[in-house]
Amino acid sequence: MRFTFSLKNLPLSLALVSLAFAGAASAQSLAGVNARLVRPLDSQSATAGQAVAVKLDASVKTTDGVKLPKGTQLIGKVAAVTASQNGGPASVSVVFTSAQLKGGKQIPVKATLLAAYPASANTDAESADQSIVAVPEHVNSDHTVDQEPGALPGITLTAAVKDPTSGTFAKTAGNFKLSAGTFLQVGVAPAASTGATSAAE
Repeated sequence: MRFTFSLKNLPLSLALVSLAFAGAASAQSLAGVNARLVRPLDSQSATAGQAVAVKLDASVKTTDGVKLPKGTQLIGKVAAVTASQNGGPASVSVVFTSAQLKGGKQIPVKATLLAAYPASANTDAESADQSIVAVPEHVNSDHTVDQEPGALPGITLTAAVKDPTSGTFAKTAGNFKLSAGTFLQVGVAPAASTGATSAAE
């Protein structure tokens, strides 16, 4: 969505606040897409700054008009990790900051994890597991995620579009490992500093 403002009769400070708010609102409107974890993620061995990537299962067009084709990788890192000590809780927070297209081009993105399921999850529309909710086409800026253990045995997922991280996986007792191919639903949009017209392919 694009906004047009007339700055002629507005105080400069108010105009700047209005423009900043409009840009932030546009950047936080995410488009949902299915994806798969490229490499395993283990709370026991993960370290802050470790590379994390997911590959899109389908093409998606963001609300800003940026097209991310199937096979695009969202590239990010482990933002924070707490390994379990003596059977205590464990958690891993991740943040995805760019989309790498098949040709190697990268564009900055904002991404939020919406749901997570085992690698065996079937996303085919005709035979999908009934417990898997269809990925939403649009995700608003107030959207939060609080996925209880069950979809991923013993592992919770929490996330919010407004958070700087993309999401946090946690387990109340013991370490956990997400295998390569873990099925994720992700909300994605160009980062605020990225223009849709220049990034679109």
